[in-house]
Amino acid sequence: MTTTTDLPAAAATFDSSEPTFTRRLFTSTAFLIAIVVVALIILFGALSPNWVFLGATNFRNLALDSAQLVLLAIGMTFLLGAGELDLSIGANVILSSVVGAKVITAVGGSPEQVLAGQYENAGIAILLGLLASLATGLLFGLVNATLINLLRVNSFVVTLAMMSAGLGLAYIVTNGVNVSSLPRDMQRGFGTANLFGVIPVPALIAVAVGIIAWFVMTRLRFGVHTLALGSSIRSAERAGINVRAHRIKLFMVMGGICGLVGFVEISRFLTTNIQGHQGDALAAIAAVVIGGTSLFGGRASVLGSMVAAIIPAVLINGLVILRVGSFYQLVVTGIILLIAVGIDQRRRAQTK
Repeated sequence: MTTTTDLPAAAATFDSSEPTFTRRLFTSTAFLIAIVVVALIILFGALSPNWVFLGATNFRNLALDSAQLVLLAIGMTFLLGAGELDLSIGANVILSSVVGAKVITAVGGSPEQVLAGQYENAGIAILLGLLASLATGLLFGLVNATLINLLRVNSFVVTLAMMSAGLGLAYIVTNGVNVSSLPRDMQRGFGTANLFGVIPVPALIAVAVGIIAWFVMTRLRFGVHTLALGSSIRSAERAGINVRAHRIKLFMVMGGICGLVGFVEISRFLTTNIQGHQGDALAAIAAVVIGGTSLFGGRASVLGSMVAAIIPAVLINGLVILRVGSFYQLVVTGIILLIAVGIDQRRRAQTK
């Protein structure tokens, strides 16, 4: 016979509230989104002619296509987790790629050699181009954060203004013409290079950055401070966190990632794309929110963001293979963003 005094001990022994590995797995946002990605891949594979969607070449293309958005989503995860927002990341990517490309063409050789694609200083030109892209992205992020700190206005307003300013600077630097004829060495050695002939190098870099970001967010004080800002800035200040300094770090991380993405793009296509990246911010925000990060801060999931960032690439790639017009990309991005907002609102309602 069990007395009432024995019940707590028995309950402790058979505590059903203790989450098991299986329960944690099936309640993990990243795992659930991964199931959605796999389902989409199977669907497009079945619908595509001769199962071409499931071919090794197409998977490499998917990895390349998603690498840039995965990187942007990682940076946006930290910003949204801190209750901040950056709508200027597309302009930052364009400006960073333009500056990097300009440095490469200036250092690589004479104008005639560059136009012919003959770079006598290709190695040093590519290295300096990479550093210039990263420096431009970091500076762009620093300006964003400094303006937010000085003006004491919402990051939405500042980054919206910087989006126009960044695009304008890119057009001024290029006179509205894309920088092309970049050295093929950067494409063969980086932009479209594959490790062991299988895994694209940019995709590997995105995964490596994601692992580092996950460790920082979940294991280091930087991640704790980031989520503290998103939960309550006043509480973070009372806890001794330098909010302004941390905000600068967050926007510079985002800026540095934009610079890296800009270099990845010119390495892959050997030209800038000053007309592109209009939907980068919305796509990154959608991926981050779907991945489990709160649109209002205080909660973040780097792994969830990385997996969710693959969804737009899968959808767009599948639509292209099915010969659906590429202009549907904007429609797809808008739908994904609406779904993301709906998911976030439902999460907030459940936690209240």
